[in-house]
Amino acid sequence: MTYRNARDRAVASTDFAKFCPEVFRKRFLRACFYQLFLSYCVGVVASLNLKHGIYTVFIALVSTRTFVYAVVSYGAAVVVLLAHAYLYRVTRTTYDSHFPGLQRLLRNPLSTGAVIGTYVALAQAMFFVHGWISGGHSARMWLYPEGQYGPPQLNPAWLASWLLAIATGASYGVQLATDERLQLSFPSIEQSRIHTLRSRIPTCFSRALGFSKTVVLRFWLVYFIFGWFFYRIACGFLAYVLTTTTYAVGNPLFSLSGVVFWIHSGSVMVVTWEIAHQVFEVITTEPTHINELSQDSNLCLVNGLKHSKDQLIQHLAFQELYRLVEFSPERRVDIYTDIDRSSGSMWKQISTQCIDVIKAATNQLQAQQKAGANAANAPKKPAPEKAKLAIDSAVKSSSSTPMKSILQQNNGSMAKAAVSSANAASTANPPATSAQALFEPEAQGLEKYVLTLLWNTLAHSKLGENVVLWSLHARSMTAFANFQLQVWAVRSLMRLIVCSIEEDRYGVVQGDIGTVLEVVFAYISALEKCIGVTETGSEVRSFNIQTALRQPQMLAQVVRNTIYAFTIKFYVHLESLKLPVDVARKLQTYADFNA
Repeated sequence: MTYRNARDRAVASTDFAKFCPEVFRKRFLRACFYQLFLSYCVGVVASLNLKHGIYTVFIALVSTRTFVYAVVSYGAAVVVLLAHAYLYRVTRTTYDSHFPGLQRLLRNPLSTGAVIGTYVALAQAMFFVHGWISGGHSARMWLYPEGQYGPPQLNPAWLASWLLAIATGASYGVQLATDERLQLSFPSIEQSRIHTLRSRIPTCFSRALGFSKTVVLRFWLVYFIFGWFFYRIACGFLAYVLTTTTYAVGNPLFSLSGVVFWIHSGSVMVVTWEIAHQVFEVITTEPTHINELSQDSNLCLVNGLKHSKDQLIQHLAFQELYRLVEFSPERRVDIYTDIDRSSGSMWKQISTQCIDVIKAATNQLQAQQKAGANAANAPKKPAPEKAKLAIDSAVKSSSSTPMKSILQQNNGSMAKAAVSSANAASTANPPATSAQALFEPEAQGLEKYVLTLLWNTLAHSKLGENVVLWSLHARSMTAFANFQLQVWAVRSLMRLIVCSIEEDRYGVVQGDIGTVLEVVFAYISALEKCIGVTETGSEVRSFNIQTALRQPQMLAQVVRNTIYAFTIKFYVHLESLKLPVDVARKLQTYADFNA
């Protein structure tokens, strides 16, 4: 269906958020439908028995055990989908702390406990159903070594499997919280969702196998030391209910078939959860086309960009904007020509939302840099506050000069000297670490108690101090909480500018190029300082505020690519652009392909 035909069938409402609940319900049902087939495949894997020889796969395809485990797997997958539907996050939870993983567990203890308890219950059910359909020794809770009428004996293999199921479920729940697996990851929109899901399935199996082997190995070591102690405690509790014998025959740890069953069952169990996680994420992050449901699709899209109360809705709106400006020339022209509105042209409204995202990220980065400099007690002259930029303000010719005349000035040596002096001042004194460095002021309750206790423990030993001072500023960046939103905002804004040279009939974009470039260059400058590289190539060792530099490097590369795309498209017109002096000087490095 073409864009024009879709708009003819649309409704009058322009509330982007109003269309979302129905779309989300349909997506959840579609995820449940996909999970049907995937659960059957998991059931086939769970029913594989090498004793059947060359007919192993064929028997597994039609076995009753396959369908039984598929039903259990599907039920567990639906529970996981429901848990993700209620607990998912779009923006990353960031902590100004040396122990962000621990804080993720402590910040919402009830939610964390519910997640861990859910996976422990699922692990118990799936583990013993698999043992029952496999006919393994560990599926029987009671043994009768003295005959059917003698006192029962608690099966050591059953107890070990029960404890392993608890360990597997708890470990997976903890990993889900500490690694932020509930945060949605948006795949590339150029790739179909079916292809995306198909490419993730092998990763699910490899991750599940690796996780299961790790859990079994650690459990084996712990149970080897404390196993019989656990067994005696269990028998002691059971003695209050019925008469049992505590004489156990055999050790489940030294049964090769039992260990292989643990790995097989754990892998099948974890792969069910992993697939459900991936299905929910892929279906939920699919491009929505929601704005096409409205007769005024442009205004509907802008309302979605402004919807900051629900992060998922806002992200889907920015995703839709990027899809339209990147792959739909017809929609780009529609944005350029939509100028007869009381609230301003559509270009102005869309670009304002994108610039707000970029400026917010820039301000957060600069605030972190200033905080790092203050912590180091480095004398630093406060930078004058820049005047607020407005996207509809024209670039004044009195304060602008053509690039050609600006670039004749050689201020390279002055810039290098300024950077060198700033670096020397910022690295003069290392920051002093205090208890507050472990957690942010918002920490309360259990989180603050545990982290304060941790600090008091670490502060009294040399090893503890080295752990705390492992990095001068090992913090998660607040500016990267909405990493994907920043990528879409930069790409969409610069793509509209690049295409405007051919598609903007009324020139609504041309007057704002200088303002947009000034915002973008301020953003990449803050990113380069974050990753320790200035525009002159000098290293800033005192501003290492994120231990994993992959995200700032990726953002910086995205911005560079968009600026290069602008430079190439406008190359023959660069000298005629009226740009601020700093913007023109920075743009020259891209024109010379030296950025």
